[in-house]
Amino acid sequence: MDTSLHAKVEVQFLTSDSGTTPFWMRSLQYGQVPIENPGAILKAWTGKNYQIKKKYDWKYEVEATGWGGKFNDFWLTQAFVSGRRGKWELWAGRRKEMYGLGDSSLTGGFYAWSGNAVPIPKIQIGTRDYMNLAKGWLGLHMTFSHAWMDNQGPTIQGFLHQKSLYGRFGKPDSFINVFAGINHQVMWGGEAKVKTGGESDYYPSKLNTYFYVVTVLKDRELVTTDSTATYDDLGNQFGNHLGSFDLAIKIQPEWGEILLYKQSAYETGRGFALTQINDGLTGLSIKNKTGGIIDNITFEYLYTANQGNYVSGLATFFKIKDPHQSEIESYFNNGRGAWQYGGKGIGTPLIIIDKESQSAGGLEFTLNAVKSYYCGISGRISDTFFWKTRISQTFYASPRNHLAPRLIDSDFISQFSGMISFQKIVNEQCSLSLQFGYDEGSRVKNTLGGSLGLKYWLF
Repeated sequence: MDTSLHAKVEVQFLTSDSGTTPFWMRSLQYGQVPIENPGAILKAWTGKNYQIKKKYDWKYEVEATGWGGKFNDFWLTQAFVSGRRGKWELWAGRRKEMYGLGDSSLTGGFYAWSGNAVPIPKIQIGTRDYMNLAKGWLGLHMTFSHAWMDNQGPTIQGFLHQKSLYGRFGKPDSFINVFAGINHQVMWGGEAKVKTGGESDYYPSKLNTYFYVVTVLKDRELVTTDSTATYDDLGNQFGNHLGSFDLAIKIQPEWGEILLYKQSAYETGRGFALTQINDGLTGLSIKNKTGGIIDNITFEYLYTANQGNYVSGLATFFKIKDPHQSEIESYFNNGRGAWQYGGKGIGTPLIIIDKESQSAGGLEFTLNAVKSYYCGISGRISDTFFWKTRISQTFYASPRNHLAPRLIDSDFISQFSGMISFQKIVNEQCSLSLQFGYDEGSRVKNTLGGSLGLKYWLF
């Protein structure tokens, strides 16, 4: 029998005083937790893991999620198959992922790709982890993929191009590691859901357009452009580009790990003008490996209020000028579709999609000028009793041209959200969980709620 085969089922019951699931109970859950309650969630998962000793191997995962209560639904949260040779991997399907440098276990959400929305179906080739080069002193991690967006926004039949490249300087067990890299996402192609009879009803979707999407080159004489290309495509970029430039320093003393990281936001090609370099996510994670009631504590600060109007010190020093500096980038919004999938934001959940706000709007991110202070703490009371908390104080405003005047404190509305969870391992097959969440402020609905869950490993 292949001991790498596993299966589990999980059931969770939700309730709250307002009929809305608290923010940190529903966020960063790959779309598996409904906004409305009371209700129940049923998850069933099975998969085969890699056997690392084999030079070649394959794996798969299938996870189904069902809702019952105020809203009923059923779908495959994950369904993928992958093949491996060493550190290289090729896979296809729907798979849970995050992109960026930071504390993936306790973050409040990586900027561009956070694990907040249902996984997007795609085909990807890349490395599973860092490949060690130069006798281990250099590590490289890279991915390249093609994906298919849903039809919920103004564009249907659209595509997603995604790639990432990250480097590590220092051996994996060195006292200090330095990381740097970039992730790049492009929503492109497809057609307008509502046809107007104009040139923008159908967007360039052929291989010649894909060349410009991947390379971001602007010399349109390199490859013949598609006849459906609009003036905006020809003069700027094909599709909507966004991502983050990432830096991190990891220190590994004997007692644990310290990680300091910065994810700098960018949209379109203006990131190279450094007008968005001050926007993004800054974090500090401290992990304690010696035992105790606290295992991990993470502090993060998210700031997205410049939106292309910022003139950095580096830009001034190198005399870099941005001809579009008076234009607002309006993060996660685009005329061809916002940065969402399945009705949830793909990036950090702290830039809240209007659909989940008090006004219950659409699939846009209206108040995307954000200042957010976040703290996550996890630990254990015993070897079988674990706890975790997430707390955020966030301020929201509409984006504004900051050249004159800049946003001031009175332009922002306030939102507090908190959650605490407990997990008790009953035996090798069964565990119980209990959660409480609370929201108070002006961006999401005020609520106090909780959940009770049971997880059981079949084999």
